[in-house]
Amino acid sequence: MKTQNNFAHFSRGGKLSNPYLKFTKVDAETAKKAFTPQELKQIMDMFVYFDKTGNSTIKRDDLGFALRAIGYLVTTIEIRELGMYLDPKKTQILNFEQFITACYNVRNRKPNKQEIINALKIFEKNKSGYIDIKEIKSIITKIGDVLNLTEFDIVISEITQSQNGYIKTDDLVNLLIMQ
Repeated sequence: MKTQNNFAHFSRGGKLSNPYLKFTKVDAETAKKAFTPQELKQIMDMFVYFDKTGNSTIKRDDLGFALRAIGYLVTTIEIRELGMYLDPKKTQILNFEQFITACYNVRNRKPNKQEIINALKIFEKNKSGYIDIKEIKSIITKIGDVLNLTEFDIVISEITQSQNGYIKTDDLVNLLIMQ
């Protein structure tokens, strides 16, 4: 399954020329088998929590909150695309089968490494293979699905930084595609 991420989206000027995520058509039973019993319980518990009416459905608008509450890192665009995929008739409600399919697709998405590399290359000085931390921090904390400064610092702490304030582009790419 080929997916794209925020950097690829940003590099195209914010226009979605292709679907943001490519979804795997999978039935709910197959999706359920992909999770451990503990993961499945967590997914079920979260679904029940967001089922405010008790009719075994959640609002499509709650999809992102529910996925994030489980621990999935999903962007606003991914949530929108996933909602449109799961609810093509625009009923604005999702049943458990649709929700478990969403969890399956989010969990099994794969980033497109080449698109991330291409997007980050524009931030390299003289095609050096290094990116200025201050510049990338400014972008990631202000544009698109932003990270706050603390989140950025936590993410960037995983990368070895040079003494002059730069990080290797490859190190950032590898961190971004780490599953």
